[in-house]
Amino acid sequence: MYNIPDVLLALLFLGVLLLLAKLGEELMAKLKLVPYVAAIFLGIIVGPGVLGLIKILPDISLFVSLGINFLLFAGGALEFQNIKTRDLLNYKNIIIGVIEFIVPFSLIAYAAYYIFHSFILSIVIGIVAGMSSAGPLVRLLSDTGLNKTEEGNKIFQQVIIIEISAVILFTFVSDLYGKAINFISVSRIAVELVISLSLIILFSKYVLIKLLNKIDYNSKAHETLIAVIIAFVFILGFVGQLYGFNSAIVALFIGITLRDFVKARPIVAEKISTVTYGFFEPLFFVGLGLYFVRVTVPLLLLGFAVFVIGLILKPMAGAIVSKIIKIDTWKNMFGTSVNGGVDAALLVLALSFSIVGGYDYSIVMIAITLLSLVIPLLFNLKAPVIPAKKSKYLWEIINTEFKNLRACDISKTLQTVSVNVDNPISLAFKMCTDLNARAVIVTNSSNRVLGELLLSDLVTLGENKLRTLRVSDGNIIPAIKVKCDSPATDLIKIFREGDPPIVAVVDSNRKFIGTLLEREILKHISDVLDTEKS
Repeated sequence: MYNIPDVLLALLFLGVLLLLAKLGEELMAKLKLVPYVAAIFLGIIVGPGVLGLIKILPDISLFVSLGINFLLFAGGALEFQNIKTRDLLNYKNIIIGVIEFIVPFSLIAYAAYYIFHSFILSIVIGIVAGMSSAGPLVRLLSDTGLNKTEEGNKIFQQVIIIEISAVILFTFVSDLYGKAINFISVSRIAVELVISLSLIILFSKYVLIKLLNKIDYNSKAHETLIAVIIAFVFILGFVGQLYGFNSAIVALFIGITLRDFVKARPIVAEKISTVTYGFFEPLFFVGLGLYFVRVTVPLLLLGFAVFVIGLILKPMAGAIVSKIIKIDTWKNMFGTSVNGGVDAALLVLALSFSIVGGYDYSIVMIAITLLSLVIPLLFNLKAPVIPAKKSKYLWEIINTEFKNLRACDISKTLQTVSVNVDNPISLAFKMCTDLNARAVIVTNSSNRVLGELLLSDLVTLGENKLRTLRVSDGNIIPAIKVKCDSPATDLIKIFREGDPPIVAVVDSNRKFIGTLLEREILKHISDVLDTEKS
């Protein structure tokens, strides 16, 4: 194409697609519409579907698949901090989620069969149009402020189970496509799924987190930590995909497992968010449009017909379940009906496996795109988007005054709150109470930070243990560390987003220098504002 090697052409295409996607998203956001839908439409227009200026290349296809993986990992790691993993695995929630998928899947597949007269295509349409996607839901609930509410968490829990149910059914369909179906083949796939997912979750919880804690302690840069996290998202995604479990769902579970770890490190969370929502997400959505065949009027009409079927039949299960779990019916109807994530990724997989053709893909993708646009609009009728409230003037004042301040400068405001690991634990208790601190930093003989002791843990020890135990006997947990030259603006973000009881300041050799408490930051901000008033 254009007489340019595909490797070079991919670089140009990726750059153009990224620019188009982000510009389109910004325009849609100003119109208060779903931003990522613009990326899909633009992909259709510049791709083979309309203008044919850009075609799908292997390198672009890779970024499309990575996009949904990162989107779901970020959703699990950065959002819905109040959801507990055991709530997702609660048998009642699982039963509700499975029923919420089976009902619309069956109805949509039945209706689609009478239009297309193809059993396998009807099954695929039933799966992708009848399921819900957690990635777009994360953005929707975050924009409406429901990600911090019990109601939003309940909707998210349902969608996770719906999504997993759809992925499992699609796995069976794709693995058995063109093969003889019998009890042995079905059982083999089921066992592989259960074992692979269980091992991935256990590895993430009991091995990966410990590894990341060690890397965080010994590494001098956040980039190393992020690189290791991304590496294991890739590796474990490969393992899951190898045994028939979608790598995007694997990424979601890794994110959920690591969310407390990431939450305690706001700078790491910020960088993950930037890479995901600034790069991978737009490329995923714009790439979906590149798989289209030439758009014609009959194709558009068939796509619209599938959209109407999904819009009518899909929210029914959410309406019924809302009465059972006692949340707003309208929000649950459309909150559990969002599209534009794993459903689109499964459709791309169905195309790559030749389960559906390019024409069928285009029909169903039109329906998914329209559902992705209309469902959030209906959801917003009851849960409007909350505009971001930013006091630019106030931030400019603080930023101007803080830009030359470093962590070392602020740590000198109050006395250092630290003890040696060999000190009596009573000294740690005394430091906390005398200096009004919620925790104390623990160092070793080499002046390296070992972690922190929480005042709440020290209080529970009792008088006898406080007299006899040493600091090394206490419950030392990981502490957040910042370098001496870290900008003060980073410190504001750390305390605002993570609310740590204390932060340790270290030099370039990772040696302990001092401590930071939230009130030290607040004192500096207060001084800035008092100066401005005067």
